[in-house]
Amino acid sequence: MTIQSRKPSLPRVAEARPSADREHRWTISLGLMLAGLSLVACKYGERAAAKGQCPPGEICSDQTPNGLAFAGAGTFNNAEKETLLPTALGGIQTVNVYYPESPYAHYVSAFEPKLVDSRVVAFESSGPATIVLRGVAEGNTLLRLLEPGTTKLLDRVLVSAMPVARVALLPRELENEDPDNANWAVLVGNTAAIGILLFDANDRQVVDEALEVRAHAADVSRHAWDIYGVRVASEERVTLAVRSGGRFYSADVRGAKSIDDIVEQTQETSERPITVWPGSTGTMLCFRAKSGDTTVVGATWRFWPSELVTIERPDASEPPSWQSPSCVKLVAKEAGRASLRVKAGDHEETFALEVPETGAETR
Repeated sequence: MTIQSRKPSLPRVAEARPSADREHRWTISLGLMLAGLSLVACKYGERAAAKGQCPPGEICSDQTPNGLAFAGAGTFNNAEKETLLPTALGGIQTVNVYYPESPYAHYVSAFEPKLVDSRVVAFESSGPATIVLRGVAEGNTLLRLLEPGTTKLLDRVLVSAMPVARVALLPRELENEDPDNANWAVLVGNTAAIGILLFDANDRQVVDEALEVRAHAADVSRHAWDIYGVRVASEERVTLAVRSGGRFYSADVRGAKSIDDIVEQTQETSERPITVWPGSTGTMLCFRAKSGDTTVVGATWRFWPSELVTIERPDASEPPSWQSPSCVKLVAKEAGRASLRVKAGDHEETFALEVPETGAETR
């Protein structure tokens, strides 16, 4: 189930640990809600998916006539959309429980969690509206939520555990790209937000909220369970040691000494003006810093528009936490030609903008 709307909706999952991690996720969620840009992912339980019909072989509770919805750990690249990702063997994942209809509030009434096969996953802990699972053995099983003191089903959902086969890294600026083909480097002396992706042998992404990252030749800081800040001191490759489920995996990061170009991601050539559409919704532009053919991440970005356009946020140097720092939202005040100065690190470029007359073209 994907709920896409321009109104506040189901928040992203609160993580199991630590408290700063949870606060960071909820800050991002609140920002999304206020911006009206929420894209929320969860999984209907079997009962909710069947519009309240009781699954075969079960006796269902009257407390949840429409069933329940379940949301696993949020990932920086939204891989959990419409599914519960497997929990890594030896790792943990928080599952949150919601009502399956708007406003998708947490299900805070009491429930008793049960597993059909506790050899696959086990309960690490549980609380109001949350269950923390630990991956035990490869496989699938049903998570059943029961009305307390009875065998009556509130709803149930399939959960799984898989071993981690490999680790990949992907910067926040490139979160929608294939991590195996992305060509990037961290600007030396700067900190880049890097997503840590865990994959099983079938290249399905898995979750471990207890994941840890270490490095000897780089400064590493945890921003969220799967997002780490990485600061490199030279162009030499640095190996990150990623610990999940008691095992270590390695992934390399390299540095870039400087930036020699800035490109706008949607333009095929810099020779034509970038269109900024009139209207209150604004136009989002995203840029890339380059060093030759390599995308450089971690740079500090600055934007200065000319007088016909404005930047939506008051402080152009501080993008909202859910937005890539290389993106900016422009609002046109009137039709005509304009420009945008963009600076990444020490490199600056100026881009020509064009604001068409209102109604000149339907977006």
